[in-house]
Order: sequence, then C-alpha cells, then structure tokens
Amino acid sequence: MIPQDIVFGDVSNEFKDKVLTIADEVFTILKELSVENKKDIDSKQIAERMFGQESLKGLLSDIQAITEEEAIDCGCRDQISKIMMDKFTLLIPAYMAKKLGQIKETLHANNIDKDSEDWMDPALEIVKEYIDTISTRNNELEDFMEKTMDHITSSEDNMSKGLTVQRQRLKDDIVFEDNISLDIDEIKQDIDESSDLQDIKLIVMKKIDEMHRRIELKRTDDMVHIKDTEKTLDEMNTRMNAIKREADEIKRKTKRIAYEANHDALTGVHNRKAYEKKMNEILADVSRYEMSASLMICDIDFFMNINNKWGHKLGDLALRKMTVHIKDRMRVNDFIARFIGDVFVIILPHTDIEGARIAGERLRAYIDKAEFVYKGDTVPLTISIGVSCFRKKDSTANIFERADRAMLLAKKSGRNCVQTEEETVPEKKEQLLES
Repeated sequence: MIPQDIVFGDVSNEFKDKVLTIADEVFTILKELSVENKKDIDSKQIAERMFGQESLKGLLSDIQAITEEEAIDCGCRDQISKIMMDKFTLLIPAYMAKKLGQIKETLHANNIDKDSEDWMDPALEIVKEYIDTISTRNNELEDFMEKTMDHITSSEDNMSKGLTVQRQRLKDDIVFEDNISLDIDEIKQDIDESSDLQDIKLIVMKKIDEMHRRIELKRTDDMVHIKDTEKTLDEMNTRMNAIKREADEIKRKTKRIAYEANHDALTGVHNRKAYEKKMNEILADVSRYEMSASLMICDIDFFMNINNKWGHKLGDLALRKMTVHIKDRMRVNDFIARFIGDVFVIILPHTDIEGARIAGERLRAYIDKAEFVYKGDTVPLTISIGVSCFRKKDSTANIFERADRAMLLAKKSGRNCVQTEEETVPEKKEQLLES
C-alpha cells in the first residue's frame, strides 16, 4: 500500500482504509439528506444514520478497537479529520476545496477538543453545499427538459392548427373562386336575356360591385390570417430562442460539471476517478495492440513536515508547485492525476519500463534542482518515484501494486530517488516493512 503515514501521520493502513470507507459513507448519507431536502445538517444527524446501519456500526467499532490497540491518544480525531478532509477535497470543486482547506488548517492549528461533538460540522456543511449544488443543477436540467417538451407539444399543436387553418383556407379559396365564377356566369346570362343596354349596364355594375365586395372581404380575411401566422411564428421563435439560451447554459454547466468530476479541485490535474478510467483504457490497448505502457507513482518526501512547519496553506502551494513541475517535464500525451494526498500517478503510453525509469529520473532531478521559496525560506521539495509496466492479461490493481512497492523501496532507500518493479521482490518488501 501507499505509505500514507507520510501524508496522514503515524497510523496504520488498516486505520486509514476504514476511515476512508467512513468518509465515503458520510458522503452517501449527505446525498440522501439532500434528496430529502434537509437544510440544517450536523454531525449528530450523520452519526444517527450511521449507527442505524449494522455494517457501519461494526466499522465504527473496528476503528475504536484499532485506536485502542495502536494507542492513538487524543490525536485520534485529528488523524480522522485529516484523512476525511483529504478525501472530501478530492470530491468537491476547487472553489469549495479552498474553503475546506481553510477549515482544515484552522481546525488542526487549534487542535480538536476531545469533548467536542461538532468538530466536523463546518466541513460537512461545505460538502453538503456541493451536493445541493449538484441537485440544483439536476433540477435545472429537469426543468429545461420539461420546458423543451412543452415547447415541442406547443409547436406540434400550432402546426396541427396551422394545417387545419390551411385546409380551411383552401376550402374558402375554392368557395371564393366558385362564387366569382358564378357571378361571371350570371352576368353572361343576364346579358343574353336582356335587350336593354341600360339594364345590362346596371346588372353588370351590380355584379361587379358584388365581386369587388367579396374580393375585399377575402383580402381582409387573408391579412388577418397572415398576421395570425406571423404572431404564431414570432411566439415560436421567442420560445425557441429562450430554449436555445437555456440549452447553451445547460451545456456550459454540464461541461463544467464533467470537468469537475474528472479533475482534482486543488491542482487541476486529473483525479482518481479519471485515473482509474484511463488505466482501464490503456490496459485494453496493451492487450489488444501489444503496445508498451508504464505507470509512475510519485510521492512528495516529508510532506507532513511542510504542513507542520509552515501550515496547510503552504502544503497546498507545494502540491500546486509539484503539479507545475510534473507538467513541465512530462509529455503532452502522458496522463497525470492526483491519486490522494501528496501522491501523484502518471500513465506513460508507448513507454517501456526503462523509458519510464529514465523519464522518472529526469523528473526527479528537475524537481530536486527547482527552488521553492516561501517568505524567504527555501522549502525542500523532492519526490520518491516507483515505476511499473503494463502486461498483457494484467490488472490495474496489480500494475499499481508493483509501482507502489517500487515507490516504497524508494522511500526506504533514502527518498529522492527512482525505483522500478524490477528492483523489488516480495521478500525484500517484507524485510523493508519489518525494518
């Protein structure tokens, strides 16, 4: 496993894994409370829900037992809060992660009162705010879809009405033409039956006046129809433009949500979710096309010392600085992600293990030479790197585990160095863990 004691302090991996599971369950419960439209959320409500589930009651009991077994004293809550805060930071967008970081720094600077029952409430409020934001966006999307369906239904109704009107207009035109033809036939007949020129003149004038009246009525009726059609078209165009604006806004928000879902809030590189998806994609390509690929795990050395000496604000700056260094030295097609805490993973497609080792050494040397200065102090910033290669019929877990062992060997070998899976064997790892 990743030596997360560098990140979270001197607690076992079992303790950290169980706390991370609790963090996932807390996130799930917050989503449930959001669906129930609960406004005021606190630790007590979360605890009541958790103790209502047998599996979680057992997990909480396990954490208590581990705490007693490992003799973790009053700093237990501090350790739990650090682990949970880091987990939550990976789940929320950057602007909220910044708030969470400030709460984390304040919380740990003042130490957590062992009798306090609401020490996680501020962090829970921020996570709940993010979940509510997602719910709001989903509601906006549902409203947009409902409006779109209403517009489509309205358009269909207008088209149906328009078709009915057109059919009636066709019938009216036929009647109008028939009436004009009838008037002309009557004029002809009256002319044939009359011998008096004055009578013929009067008859013709009367019929012409009648025809003129009908033409004017037809013209007026047509103008009304044209105005009604224009009005309907204007209304449809207005609704269509409104829906287009809403669609553009939904598209923009969806694009931002998709970005936030796959990128780390603090550093801007890909997150663990995106990393796992990419690992599966690369592994499929390795099996299908027999291409080479490698994985690098990079862990910042003595990162906890930076937080303890200069504060978590500088710790965040160090993570951002590390991100910049990694981006500067890696290729465009290399996939960079923040795995957890101060651990970064890099997937190198079309790169065998020797090529990855060379790339890792270049990155390590570049970071070692770069200066990180804060308020006049030079902050030491180095990394230990473990490298593994992809194999046919491999699994993403095995690839990660091999790179993880290599990175642990780099830590045990003095840090600020690169080790590959070829330089590790299970027996060696056991010896290192026991030493």
